[in-house]
Amino acid sequence: MYDREMISRCVLSPFGSFYKEDQVRKELIDGYRYGVRSIVVEADQVPMLKEIEKQYGNGYTRTGMVLGYPYGGYTTDIKLKLAEYAISHGIDEVDLGVNIHAFWSNDTETMYRDLKTVVDYADGRLRIAAIAWLIRNSLENIDRIMDTFIRAGVKVIKTNPGGRFGEMKVEHIQYVHNHYPEIEIEVAGRCRSRETAERMVEAGASYFHLSSWRRMSGIGDDIQFDYDSKVADYMEYKGGTWRK
Repeated sequence: MYDREMISRCVLSPFGSFYKEDQVRKELIDGYRYGVRSIVVEADQVPMLKEIEKQYGNGYTRTGMVLGYPYGGYTTDIKLKLAEYAISHGIDEVDLGVNIHAFWSNDTETMYRDLKTVVDYADGRLRIAAIAWLIRNSLENIDRIMDTFIRAGVKVIKTNPGGRFGEMKVEHIQYVHNHYPEIEIEVAGRCRSRETAERMVEAGASYFHLSSWRRMSGIGDDIQFDYDSKVADYMEYKGGTWRK
């Protein structure tokens, strides 16, 4: 995979990592400049994202917002209000947290009703990527969650909330793509090398939520949080660790 293709498959999420506002702004601007697939922010960052889009929009990069991230523990009414907020601000897509607590309590119908209500309300006005928690589910539960997603009208999944929740494997992608080929797959969860990304694309993945998007695309160092200094800064990845 060439650098250009890798960049075009990247999804940026510059929030929740102790970034300063100037760092977030730089990530947003550079995302547009390089032409990543999507930029996903928190609701309070939407005005900044839309402001930057007006100046740097490239006709390819989509705007996104998290909704009920990561556990989906908001009430359905609150999710609908956030969906309306996203729609009214011209957001293209949302990363939707499903009611995973209900699912793991074998109350699949509660998760289904909540999810279906949001999907129906969006009615095509938002591209919805539902968080599937593939890493923390057995194959039996993956089948159950995917069947529920499809029944609710979901067409896109985000495999996992992110890296701190576990490491995605190529086998996860293969399983979902082989059994549910109608579902588009966005990978999240410690994809750290171009080689792994290439194997995941071959297995059926489309896009990648990456904190290491610059390094993996061959364009520089990424922002990481240094637990010693308690500061987020651009760092180099060497020998399996991040170094300033």
